Amino acid sequence: MDIRSLKEDPGLAGAIRELLNLTLSKDFVDRRFFRKITVEDPNFDPMLALACVEGGRVTAAAIGVMRTKEPRQVVEQQKSVAWIKALAAVPEARGTIKELVEILEKEFAREGRRHVRISDYASWYLTPGVDLEYDWMLSLLTQAGYRKVGEAVNYEVDMSLFYYPERVKALALELHRRGVEIRRASSGERELIGKWVEEKFSTFWRVETEMALAAEDGGVLVAESDRNVVGFSAYGALRPDFFGPIGVDPGARGRGIGTVLLFDTLTLMRGEGVRVATIPWTTHLTFYAQIPGVYRVRSFAVLAKNLP
Repeated sequence: MDIRSLKEDPGLAGAIRELLNLTLSKDFVDRRFFRKITVEDPNFDPMLALACVEGGRVTAAAIGVMRTKEPRQVVEQQKSVAWIKALAAVPEARGTIKELVEILEKEFAREGRRHVRISDYASWYLTPGVDLEYDWMLSLLTQAGYRKVGEAVNYEVDMSLFYYPERVKALALELHRRGVEIRRASSGERELIGKWVEEKFSTFWRVETEMALAAEDGGVLVAESDRNVVGFSAYGALRPDFFGPIGVDPGARGRGIGTVLLFDTLTLMRGEGVRVATIPWTTHLTFYAQIPGVYRVRSFAVLAKNLP
């Protein structure tokens, strides 16, 4: 068994991506998405992307990360935390996962990290945790000392069944009557909108909103009242089929702004040709349950372990 990092052997990147696709049955990682969560992640370290090579093929892989560069506002705050953002193995090599995790843990500890999480790593993530259907992975990680510390779900929407309900059309007309306008933001508004999102929500959402504004097949909608932003929604930040983030100023909630933003954004995604829309990493179950075409909800466990 030969364990190599992408720093030692960059040519293994394609084989790692293929392994993710062929062994994680619920996940689909195209080349663009793989680049987003590896080399386009400003915190990516190829030394922490590991592959087990046996008989000339990659049989197991693990991708770790430490937040060292971006977002700058939280680097110091998260200086004791590390993440494992992806794990995969062919069935006969699943036991190797524990060895790869141990190697990452030792590297994290050398860098002063004392807390490892799998895998709620914003904003360049594969999934928000371990899919509960990957029971073999949960079992191995439990044996390695990891414990559940949180949960999240992904909604998946069959866009061939999606439509814009009459009740939402009525909401949109009522908002317009009350002076609330929803429009598409331009890339030139990146700083203005990004600052508002950070002030009202989080630094991570700002990063993802700016990524969506820069994406060729992404975008951001803003809701305005008296020329002031009161809500936003984004899509296409990490991949074209990803919806979100979305948020409404607390002082403007309860008027249907979020619902209209949700349906307007999904309509834009349908116009882009998205076949299955993914609403990743959420705990807002009832809000998204109103979407026509929801056909699957993936459940994830966020795991964590304290290092010695």
